[in-house]
Amino acid sequence: MEAPLIRRATNDDSAAVVALAVAAGLFLADDTEPLDKMMADYFGGNVADGHVCLIDEQGEPLGVAYYAPAPAADRTWYLTMIAVRPDHQGRGRGTALLRHVEDALRTSGQRLLLVETSGLPTYERTRSFYAKSGYEAEARIRDFYAAGDDVVVLRKDLTNTDSG
Repeated sequence: MEAPLIRRATNDDSAAVVALAVAAGLFLADDTEPLDKMMADYFGGNVADGHVCLIDEQGEPLGVAYYAPAPAADRTWYLTMIAVRPDHQGRGRGTALLRHVEDALRTSGQRLLLVETSGLPTYERTRSFYAKSGYEAEARIRDFYAAGDDVVVLRKDLTNTDSG
C-alpha cells in the first residue's frame, strides 16, 4: 500500500463521503439522509464546533473518518464513522485513518475516544478491528438500533501510550 494522503474533507468531497459509506455498507443507497445531513451540518458550522472529517486518498477518495467532541464531557470524543472502499479494505487504510485520528487527539491533549457499533454478528469484523487497535468494549445497550440490534460502545484511553 502506498502511504495514504490523509487530509481534511472539503465541500467537494461530500458526494464521495456518502458513496464511500454506502460502498462500505454503513448506509443503504436509498437511506443516506442522516449522512447527507451530517455532511451539510459539517460544512454549515460543525467544523467550528470541533468536528473533523478526514479523507484518505490516492488520486481519489478511498477512505473517510469523522469524529467530534462529546457534548458536556471533558476531552472525550466520538469516532462517528470510519469507512474504506471495499476494494481497498484489509490493506491498512482503516488503521492509518484511525491512527491519524488518535494521534491528532493525543497531540491536542484529549482523553478518550469512543466508538459505537452494532452488536449483530455481521459487525464482528468491525468489533475485531477496534479490539486489535486497543479498544475495549465498555457498554452494550440492548435493542438500541432496532429490536435485536444492540449498540456496543468501545473505548480507548488516549492518555495511555501503551494502548496502541
